[in-house]
Amino acid sequence: MNLTSKEIQNKTIKFSCDHNAGHLGSALSTVEILKVLFQSYLQYEKNNPISENRDRLIFSKGHGAYAYYVILNHIGFIPNYELENFGNEKSSLKGCLVQNNDYMIEASTGSLGHGLPIAVGMAKSFKIQNKTNKVICIIGDGEMQEGSNYEALILASQFKLDNLLIIIDGNELQAMDYVKDVGISNKHLANILKSFSPNNFYEIDGHDEKELDHVYNNFYNKTNDSFSILMAHTIKGNSLAMIQHNTKYHYRCPTEDGYIYNQDKDNSNGNI
Repeated sequence: MNLTSKEIQNKTIKFSCDHNAGHLGSALSTVEILKVLFQSYLQYEKNNPISENRDRLIFSKGHGAYAYYVILNHIGFIPNYELENFGNEKSSLKGCLVQNNDYMIEASTGSLGHGLPIAVGMAKSFKIQNKTNKVICIIGDGEMQEGSNYEALILASQFKLDNLLIIIDGNELQAMDYVKDVGISNKHLANILKSFSPNNFYEIDGHDEKELDHVYNNFYNKTNDSFSILMAHTIKGNSLAMIQHNTKYHYRCPTEDGYIYNQDKDNSNGNI
C-alpha cells in the first residue's frame, strides 16, 4: 500500500464531507495506526480477501471507520461504487462496520465492547489450530468503559495469546464528553492495561509513524510471553483544526457549520 497518511486524511475528510457523514474525528485519529499496519505488517492476499493465511483486523470502534474504508478501497477490496453511494440503498457500507468477507471487514462493530471478545476468540482459535495468523484489535478509549473488554483481557492473559495486539485509540473524547470526565483518565487506563501484560505494553504518540513501526515490529518479529497492548495517544479530528478536541464533532459533520472540502488547499488548518 503506497498511500501516505496525508492522502488518507484528505480522502477521509472528502468522504465525510461528500456524504455529510459524522464521526469524522473518530476516523482521523486512526489514520497513522492503520497506514503503518497495512503498509508494512498486516498479512493479507490482495486478490483473496478470505485467504486462510490472512491476519485478522477487528476494528472495534466501528463508527470511526472512514479511514479504514479509504484504505480497503485503495487496496481493491471495497469497490468505488460502494464509497460513491455510501448512505443510500445502492451501497452496503454503513455508518458503522458491517461484516463483509468480500471486503475483508471481519466483524460487525460499533455496538461497543464487542470487538475485543471477538478478537480474543479468534486468537485462541489460531492457537488451538497451531496457526501463525496474527489478530489486531483497535478499540476506542471511551469504549474501554465497557465491562466486556475486561472479561476479554482476563481471558487473553490466561491464554497467553502472544498472537494478539490490542490498540487503544486514546483520543481522549467519547460521544458526549471527555473520557476523563465520564470514566477514568487515559493515564489511569494505561496503568490498568499495563498490569495485564507488563512485558508487552507500549505507550506512544499514535501519530508518530516511526514509533508505530517499532511497536508493530516487536509484535510481529519478536518472541513475546503474552499478548501486546499499545496505548496510542491521538488527536480526535487530527489534521482538521476546526474539529480537533471538540465534543460536538463526534456526530456532527463540519459541513453543517460551513466547512467546504477543497483538495487543492491544505486542510490541516481547517480552511473554509
